Amino acid sequence: MDFPLVAGLPQPAVITSSDLRAGLRCEYGLLVTADVRLGRRESVPAEPDPIRARFGDPGREREHEVTEALTQEVGVGVVHAHALAPEAVVAVPDDPGTRLVHRAAVRGARFRGRADHLLRDDSGMWVVAETKLARSVRQDALVQVAAYARALEDSGVAVAPFVRLISGDGSVVDTPREEIAGDLSAARARVLEVLDTHRGEGSPVTRGDARWRACLHCDVCRAELSERGDVGLVAGVHSSTRRLLLESGVSTVAALAARVDPVEGLDDTRLAVLLRSRASLQLVEATAEQPPAYEVFAPEALAALPSPSDGDVFFDFEGDPMWRGSGEEDFGPEYLFGSLTAGGEFVPFWAHDREQERAALVGFVDWLRERLQRWPDLHVFHYSGYERSALTRLAARHGVHEQEVADLLERGVFVDLYAAVKSAVRVGSPSYSIKRLEPLYMGDDLRDADGVTAGGDSIIEYQRYREAVAVGDEAQAALRLEDLRQYNEYDCLSTLRLRDWLLAHAHVS
Repeated sequence: MDFPLVAGLPQPAVITSSDLRAGLRCEYGLLVTADVRLGRRESVPAEPDPIRARFGDPGREREHEVTEALTQEVGVGVVHAHALAPEAVVAVPDDPGTRLVHRAAVRGARFRGRADHLLRDDSGMWVVAETKLARSVRQDALVQVAAYARALEDSGVAVAPFVRLISGDGSVVDTPREEIAGDLSAARARVLEVLDTHRGEGSPVTRGDARWRACLHCDVCRAELSERGDVGLVAGVHSSTRRLLLESGVSTVAALAARVDPVEGLDDTRLAVLLRSRASLQLVEATAEQPPAYEVFAPEALAALPSPSDGDVFFDFEGDPMWRGSGEEDFGPEYLFGSLTAGGEFVPFWAHDREQERAALVGFVDWLRERLQRWPDLHVFHYSGYERSALTRLAARHGVHEQEVADLLERGVFVDLYAAVKSAVRVGSPSYSIKRLEPLYMGDDLRDADGVTAGGDSIIEYQRYREAVAVGDEAQAALRLEDLRQYNEYDCLSTLRLRDWLLAHAHVS
């Protein structure tokens, strides 16, 4: 957004498509950003992103890939925005030979931006297309590209009746503009109303102002919530729930824990049993000596877990989201199938390309089936549904062991401990990530800050491995893989310890 100055005073905002998307996600975050532009605060709170710091913006890289592909496809009549006059109101050349414009400047009433791609169709109309890293179509992305199309049309440009999104998996999705028109108008009107109202008030946005919707998940929200102990930190308190609590005077975790009166709009049972108990647990500060508080409220759900078997396996994938193959849908690979047996043996299946990934899948499934012959009662424990979906996807990708994988899943061999914990345990933590739970059961083996300790670290470490391989540094490559092996083995061990801690609490009254 921009606040033009007239006689030294900021005028109504000129917004961008990014402002529309930001407003749809989090109005509070939008206003914090506006305060920086207005000189009312110094900066926007942001958590460091180690992936972006090392590899740059993956979205920009994806846009560059699509730009190159479209340029080659069209061949002639391709124009890049930097070749056009910077003062142009709309960067669409009159030359009928122009077939494709990249990064086209777009301006309209209180709106400006740059469209990723404009493609002229056979009828002479311009198709507005945006590149997105996401592999599915999101409504805020549709609103963004529809805003470009509307501004172009208002400026007299012949625009196609649909907009196009080119997704991260290479799929091309065309959506009629009339299907998005209502959402675009509502989003535009609301963002302008929020910004104009705030600009006229002359002071920074106030935390907890119930007028502005807060997402509770972005960097701005998390920083502000943490600083003031906001009620939005309580697990299960979503944006709409937080608004009801704020309107009833419940603004902090402590206030929710102490609340005895009903809250209008909230079910009394949910308030008392779920939210208030979670708030009370989160008030107990976790330390190195004192793990997070917890409460087992459904021991029968834990008792339903399979009994231990000597053949049990504790499983965790490691994948490389930065790796791209030659095809649009060629993502991955899953470079490590980490498996820890109940006897303490760690069995890794490594894969650094598609052929090795296929071999790793075959090796893992065959190994597991052999164990089932010896221990028919074994189970494979994992944390979250990713392992199940990834195995199904890999089997389909390589056309191997599809029926075997389906049989293992249908027989209930794979057990998701995340689902069990969520259904049975309340924890004094704002999330149920396994790393948040580990202080409950890892004891002296709790991971420290050295080495690879988080998902972002593992991505960077794997890229360092690839870089070492590329320059022929075998010693460095081996060191990086050993770090990753230890990280994955620890995750598998954590899953084993969590299973034992669930079963130990299965009969808590």
